[in-house]
Amino acid sequence: MSYAIICSSKTGNTEKLAQRAREILGEEDEGPVADADLVLVGSWTDKGGMDPALAEALPPLAGKRVFLFGTCGFGGSQAYYDRVLDRFQSALPEGAQVVGRFMCQGQMPPAVRERYVKMAEQDPKRFEPMIENFDRALGHPDAADLTAFENALRSAL
Repeated sequence: MSYAIICSSKTGNTEKLAQRAREILGEEDEGPVADADLVLVGSWTDKGGMDPALAEALPPLAGKRVFLFGTCGFGGSQAYYDRVLDRFQSALPEGAQVVGRFMCQGQMPPAVRERYVKMAEQDPKRFEPMIENFDRALGHPDAADLTAFENALRSAL
């Protein structure tokens, strides 16, 4: 089976998932979107949706089998991940057939925590939970996330 990967990874988290996909599917079978039996589309989460920079890469996915994946700094809830993936899916062209989806938490840059700490001085009730989320996100995607991603991808094949 031939495949292609379209991926935007701002901090390297989503790229970890893309690399795992290459390990599972075999790097020798990766090729251009036009020739792919399956296209994996991965993105970091930008304001609750897919990276807008991917928009011009999506029109050729009409009629293609697509597996969506991504990472987001906020996490802890499959319902939240599903809402984000729904937004990713809505960005696809009509006729794209989504055969699987996966989302997990990804760690954020240290500057984000520093900003939260500074804002928590003024509004601790609002920003202390964000600091706690930041700390939970450290190290993600981790081994368990990569295994879950692998299982989701294999289920879609």
